[in-house]
Amino acid sequence: MVENPRAATGAGRLRRLNEPRPLAIEAGHDGTPKTIPWRGGYRRVAAVHESWRIDDEWWRDEVSRRYYAIELDDGSRLVVYRDLISGGWYVQPYHGPKTAAGRGASP
Repeated sequence: MVENPRAATGAGRLRRLNEPRPLAIEAGHDGTPKTIPWRGGYRRVAAVHESWRIDDEWWRDEVSRRYYAIELDDGSRLVVYRDLISGGWYVQPYHGPKTAAGRGASP
């Protein structure tokens, strides 16, 4: 038998996977991210590997975002986006499928 831990059950204990977190990103004149606060300091964006835009759900809660797959000067790879409606920046955690070398294929 398993003891009842008396922990609450239900939907209140659930959390979203890959929940975006707000981030104070400094962008260049062209709108691409240049520096971001990361792991206790500010890091320079060394490369933008990919950029894409998503516009969706205009009939409900409109979504309009510009995503960037970036590499920081310390080698970290991230996916960040700018909400084109609110203007806020977010980091979107993503861990791609493992490659043969055991590293994630995507940022």
